[in-house]
Amino acid sequence: MEVLPTGGPARFDVPLDLAKVATAGRWNSGFIVVGVVLLLASLAGIWAMAATGFGSWFTITLAAVFAVASAGLVVTSVLRRRLLLLLVGDSSSACTITERGITLAGAPEIEWGDLVFVAVLNDRPRTNRLRSVPIYGWFGRLALKAGNGTVLSELAVRDGEALRRRCASLAAAKRITLYGRWPDGSRRGVLPLLLDAVLSEQSTSDVVCALFAAATAHGIPATLHESAFDSLKWKAPQLDPKWPAETT
Repeated sequence: MEVLPTGGPARFDVPLDLAKVATAGRWNSGFIVVGVVLLLASLAGIWAMAATGFGSWFTITLAAVFAVASAGLVVTSVLRRRLLLLLVGDSSSACTITERGITLAGAPEIEWGDLVFVAVLNDRPRTNRLRSVPIYGWFGRLALKAGNGTVLSELAVRDGEALRRRCASLAAAKRITLYGRWPDGSRRGVLPLLLDAVLSEQSTSDVVCALFAAATAHGIPATLHESAFDSLKWKAPQLDPKWPAETT
């Protein structure tokens, strides 16, 4: 993480790991090619079995399932590649923190007064456990190489619709998830960033520390969870007024 002199308050700037992003892009391109080839082969096999009468309904069904899985590989790889390109945007910075606010890759600056909370979900313990599962663990490692991150940061804003309007493109705006409408008419929104998908290991740790330190300094709640369910229980009442508040 770099501390850049600006002539004013300190500015923390965390650069993107462009080599990591480029590698993930190549993996996704490879998955797309493989998925298309497997899909065409599956469809050709189904057509041949149906036309010649060779093969049982079981083999045809099996080939159909394989075709659906291949199509799923293509779709997820295309979406993941688009998301990575969107995250990189035109900037070389993944996260910029100043006294004014915070800017994540591919998104406009968010002032501290507009933030509701900062949440980080560390999914690495669960992912590491699943790595020992045959087949699933192998595919999981490939997905990580293609840009599936395990450390998710989320910035919740008071007016998600206003933040969407400030985005440079419709695709960037859709990255912000909107929730239920509050009595004042606003809808809170969440801007996510899979940190380790676009950052080195050291930079991922640096960003989490910097986010928590800055949020605490500005009186903004910040939390780290290792369970998606626990994270949801904590953040949902702060995002949607219809969600029941957690009782202790």
